[in-house]
Amino acid sequence: FDHAAHNGCNYLNGHCFVSLMLCVPMWNNDKIAYLAVPLGYRMWQKKESKLELAASMVRQVMPEFSSQKNVIILCDSWYTKQNLVSIVEEYPNLDLIGNTRADSVIYDLAPAPTGRKGRPAKHGKRLSANDDFTLSDEKINGCYIGVRRVLTNLFGSREVLAYVTTPEKDFCTRRLFFSTIFPEQLQIFCAWQEKAPLNQTGSDWMKYIPLFLYSFRWNIETSDYEQKTFWSLCSYMVRSRKGIEMLINLINISYSSMKLLPYVDDKFVGYRNKSVQDFRFALSEGIRSQVFFATFVEKVENQIKSISVINASKLFLHRSGYASSKFKNNFHE
Repeated sequence: FDHAAHNGCNYLNGHCFVSLMLCVPMWNNDKIAYLAVPLGYRMWQKKESKLELAASMVRQVMPEFSSQKNVIILCDSWYTKQNLVSIVEEYPNLDLIGNTRADSVIYDLAPAPTGRKGRPAKHGKRLSANDDFTLSDEKINGCYIGVRRVLTNLFGSREVLAYVTTPEKDFCTRRLFFSTIFPEQLQIFCAWQEKAPLNQTGSDWMKYIPLFLYSFRWNIETSDYEQKTFWSLCSYMVRSRKGIEMLINLINISYSSMKLLPYVDDKFVGYRNKSVQDFRFALSEGIRSQVFFATFVEKVENQIKSISVINASKLFLHRSGYASSKFKNNFHE
C-alpha cells in the first residue's frame, strides 16, 4: 500500500519494505527542535512477519541507546500488535506510544482485594472508548482528549495510558492510543520546545504529553514521500534482494547526510529550516561549479589567448566565494 501515490489503487505490484526512523532533539535558535533521520530499510520476504522484522530492527539499534533514559517507539495501528509491543519488556528504557483499533479490548484497573476467598480479579470492568472516557473541556491541538489508566489484553498485566481523541464530542469517530510511558517518567523540558502543543503544556496539559509526542511519527511519512519523489527511491533497476537493499540504504545514507550536515558544519547552518531537497540542490551546484572551474583552469593552454577569460573567471569565483588558495595559485601561474 502506497500512502504517497494518489492513483486510485491501493495495491501495487512491487516490493514491501519496513523502515525505521530516529527523531532526536537538537538545539536550534534557542529552542529544542527534533531532527528526523531514517536509520534503514529492510525488505519483507514473507519468511517472517513485518512485525517481527520491525522488532528485529529495533533490537539491532537498541544497544546504541543503552545510556539514554527514554527511548520511545512511535507506530500506527498496523504495528501496535503483540509481536512488536512485546519488545518493550526486553529493555528497561524502551517504551511505546501507538495508535490502535478503536474497538480494542480495554479494562479498568483491578479492584482492591476484598479479603474474601477465591482468586482476586485480574482487571476491572470492560471499558468503551465512546462511553467511559471524560473528554477535556476545550479542544487541544484540534481535538477533545480523554485519558485514563487501563489494562489491555495487548500488554497483559502492565498498566498503560489510554488516550481517546475526537474532533467533536457528539456523534463523531474516536481514535484510541496506548502509551506504556507516563508523563512523570519523561525527561522533557516543555518551555524550550520549538513547536506547539508541547511548548504550550502547563500543569493542566502534562497528562497529555505522551499523546503529543505521537505527532513525531508523521515524520516517517514525510521522509518516505521525499525519498520516493526526489531521491529515486522507487526507481531502482536491480534484481537481487541484496542489491536492492544495498541501493535503497545507500540512497537513505545520502538523504540522512543532507539532513545532518547543517547541524555538523556551521557553513550550512542556514539550511537547517529548509527542505533537504533545497540543500541538496545548493550543494550539488557548488560542487559542480568547483569541479568545472578547477578543471577549466588546469586545461588552459595559451596564456596570451586566455588571459581575458581567466580574469573573468577570477572575478566570478571571487563573487561566488569559491576562490580557494589553490585556484588563486593556478591563476597566477
